[in-house]
Amino acid sequence: MPAVPRSNPFIDIPVQDPGPVWELRDEVLGEKTIVTGPQKPLASVSAPADTVPWPRIPVQDHRLITVAGLHGGAGTSTVTAMLGEQALDAGTGWPVASGWVRPLPRLGVVVVARTHWAGVAAAEDFTQQWLAGELNDSRLLGLILVDDAPRLLEWQRRAVKRLVRKAPLGAHIPWVESWRVQPPDFTKPPKRLQKITRQFHQSAEEEEA
Repeated sequence: MPAVPRSNPFIDIPVQDPGPVWELRDEVLGEKTIVTGPQKPLASVSAPADTVPWPRIPVQDHRLITVAGLHGGAGTSTVTAMLGEQALDAGTGWPVASGWVRPLPRLGVVVVARTHWAGVAAAEDFTQQWLAGELNDSRLLGLILVDDAPRLLEWQRRAVKRLVRKAPLGAHIPWVESWRVQPPDFTKPPKRLQKITRQFHQSAEEEEA
């Protein structure tokens, strides 16, 4: 009798199609899809004396929206895909327009962080520097926090609610289990993500008008 071939657990990874996600519930923000905060830095806010200036990223590809991570693995590729072809993933740092064109445009930037401790700490540091007026090279459109696990702890929920109010626009993307096994399909995204995308596009377009 021929030997029955054994499955290789490192290669034969079953991937099931979870189907389209039509609704995406947010257990933290509830019915709110966008939270608004200060539209510009505040004179009453100052950054701590030991704050390390946020690293700048020169960007020559000037899109409607530039997406930047506040730390490695923040979820910028996912957010950029969600925002569409008019968005550019600039990596980690604070994007600043560069190149030969004059005058240089003022980039509209969406920053992204995860909800784990490193992401929360980075978002706290960044928003404090922005509120203190130390990041005026580009225009901050808003902050998007991306869940790092299916269920957030209570301190994470409180952090999300606090941080989304420290940027002009604040949004939260809950955990999507299907994204663990296949790339997100944003051709028919959940209505919540459609609304977030629309709000950020509208904000970016108002600056260009």
